[in-house]
Amino acid sequence: MALPKKKTDLVLNPPKPGSEYLNYGMERIEQLMLKTDKRTNYLPKSIGYKDIDQAAFDFVNNKDMKIVIDGKDVPVIFLTNERWAEFSKTWQYTDLDKNLITPFITVMRTSEIEGTRLGKRWNVAQNRVFKYIDVPILDEGQVINLRFKIPQPVNRDLTYDVRLFTKYQTNVNVFDEKTAKTFASRQAYVWIKGNPMPIIHESESSQGSTVQDTKGDRMYVKQHTLKILGFIQSEEDFQITKTTRLPNIGISVVG
Repeated sequence: MALPKKKTDLVLNPPKPGSEYLNYGMERIEQLMLKTDKRTNYLPKSIGYKDIDQAAFDFVNNKDMKIVIDGKDVPVIFLTNERWAEFSKTWQYTDLDKNLITPFITVMRTSEIEGTRLGKRWNVAQNRVFKYIDVPILDEGQVINLRFKIPQPVNRDLTYDVRLFTKYQTNVNVFDEKTAKTFASRQAYVWIKGNPMPIIHESESSQGSTVQDTKGDRMYVKQHTLKILGFIQSEEDFQITKTTRLPNIGISVVG
């Protein structure tokens, strides 16, 4: 029995119906680029103090330091300096009926200083921008790059006082135990617009102090101090430029 002859004219990629007139030169490149040139913001987003404040609040309220007592989430309040001055006169957090609610937690930013995220080295070149990414685009029949440039972010350390107000020592124990577990390695992380920033447990009050509200009731107040090693950056400082277009010397592209 004779062996079958080998075929040497196999079509590995048969054309689809109606594609016999498809071009494989520059028109095909344009066609592919139009399909892949998505409208995407390749630049990082602005990050300011407000974003870091929100991350500190979320860390205490929704994430690692969240505590539950008697089956209920302990409410968390973010206080500005002005609100803290008013709040410290009454030590009250009330519901709609003006009834004192305990326990509750307050978060307040107490300082913002020169950043130590990268150590004490000065590495920010004033008013200079540096290449961040090149994004290919189709521009008048040629593939060029959009060059995105950004300045180095400014490192800043933001410190927060986190205080628990409660009538019971057992609640202080829950707060301290949760904090100790969260910072067993001293450092955790917050994520701000896709950027990880270390958050460090700086210190705590040795024992829960007590305060007296307007009704004469005494409450325990336990404080933990946290520091976020963060940075700030603004989209207004970013630059977008086009790279140099190649000269047209009549070379055709063959698919």
